[in-house]
Amino acid sequence: MDNTSVTLRCIGTGDAFGSGGRLHSCFHLDYQGGQMLIDCGCSSLIGMQRCGVIPAAIDTVVISHLHGDHFGGIPYLLLEGMYASQRTRRLTLIGPRGLQQRVEAAAEALYPGMIGKKRSFPINYRLLDPKNSLQVNGAQIDCFRVRHGRSQHVYGVRVEIGGKVISYTGDTEWTDNLIPLTRGSHLAIAECFAYDVPIPGHLDYQTLLQHHSQLGCRKLVITHMGPEMLSRLDQLDMDTVSDGEIIEV
Repeated sequence: MDNTSVTLRCIGTGDAFGSGGRLHSCFHLDYQGGQMLIDCGCSSLIGMQRCGVIPAAIDTVVISHLHGDHFGGIPYLLLEGMYASQRTRRLTLIGPRGLQQRVEAAAEALYPGMIGKKRSFPINYRLLDPKNSLQVNGAQIDCFRVRHGRSQHVYGVRVEIGGKVISYTGDTEWTDNLIPLTRGSHLAIAECFAYDVPIPGHLDYQTLLQHHSQLGCRKLVITHMGPEMLSRLDQLDMDTVSDGEIIEV
């Protein structure tokens, strides 16, 4: 059924360099039964405050891969929960193998002793696995391996909530795994760093345009754009998203 309402807020739509003054990758899903972040880059807490998203209300965070502009905001989310909002709500963190170790190492480096302090809320870590779906807080979460850097644990994420499907490529060059990832999605969010020069580990606009018809999604939007893409926004035949934008799915 497609009558479930899902509101997507683009908390951060930028690349690792903050091109165009955009915040790091972070997308907020608000639906009956829960609130979720897909990726949580270093600047995500700032973006949440700007968008009126209450950090303590977030139930689930899904991380596509372990680069700082995609997971580095989690220590700040934990810090906010411990000291500012004093949250009590359970927080489920989902991501590739090594997520817990990387989060705890980053938190300890940024705020020594934070991990060892008593919290008022439990944290539940779960792993993404291409062979198994996860059922978490009213959502079904699937992942597909993509190509970005040397790690094998880099994923595109597909979230289904009450019949509504949102897919997200994370960071990747073209791979045929993007086809089952996005097929049948009500909304597909694709990173597109470059315009016409393929860069290892990232999509470029011309490649995405070439494969657009294969993706099989109802709506496609572009995020994670580098300087050249941002300079050509008025020349693109695809929709783009900006920080703070809201999409009703």
